[in-house]
Amino acid sequence: MGSSARHELGVLLRQARLSLALGAATPFLPAVLSAQTISPPVVEYQERARSSFQLSNSSIFPLTVVLEVHGFDVTEGGEVVASPLDTSRVHVKLSATSFRLAPRATYTVFYEARADSLPAWFSVTAAMSGARTDNGLNLRLILPHVVYLNQKQPLRKEEVVVRRLEVNPAAKTARVQLENLSPRLGRVLELQLANGKGQSRAAGAFPLLPGHRRWAQVDWDLEQLPERVSLRFAKFTIDTTLTPLPADVHTAVGGRSTNAPPSDTAAAPPASAERR
Repeated sequence: MGSSARHELGVLLRQARLSLALGAATPFLPAVLSAQTISPPVVEYQERARSSFQLSNSSIFPLTVVLEVHGFDVTEGGEVVASPLDTSRVHVKLSATSFRLAPRATYTVFYEARADSLPAWFSVTAAMSGARTDNGLNLRLILPHVVYLNQKQPLRKEEVVVRRLEVNPAAKTARVQLENLSPRLGRVLELQLANGKGQSRAAGAFPLLPGHRRWAQVDWDLEQLPERVSLRFAKFTIDTTLTPLPADVHTAVGGRSTNAPPSDTAAAPPASAERR
């Protein structure tokens, strides 16, 4: 799994819903989560998809799996917000919508997807129930397979604007606000901040949805403030200088971008126990 997919899966897992029949989350959950997996978690195709994903059950319990296709949006703060799939525009056909997954077994789901207009994105969520904890609690885990259908023409450099650079010395973090001015879907492959004394570790990849603003955060523990922002996309890079500002605690990072398109153009709820 590439770094982009690992990062995006981490976001989705942080937003995923894990339902327990009784009680609240307890320390056994990491072991339970690792027993069921979906692969690959995030994929990209140009214009249409004819592909598959696999669900694995490494536990000792048989599982009942129910698949659903959802739309989703991503807020300015990177949170994934589920929405109904716009079935009048995005067409997804699954080889199965429910099945039993035996212990120590893997099941392959095939699918076809196309959209009347591009770009488009959606998520196939797998609700897996039947696993139990050592305490006898029944669990329901939701895992997502996220699909992006890219337009033929890639995002262009002049369509991306770096709006703002904020630094929080107390938290030892810095964040950058980006905006995609175009109707095209793009993906930031790497984000890095730097000054004359050093640079940050590269932040993981994330999608930059059409007409959206997006905050991206990196760790920053150098005493001197960052001053350069470097962004790497598939077809171009952006290297610019910004004046860092104090972190604005009033910024609605978790809120939906004011430039976000209507939710019926979105697609992909989380698989979580998250942020495509």
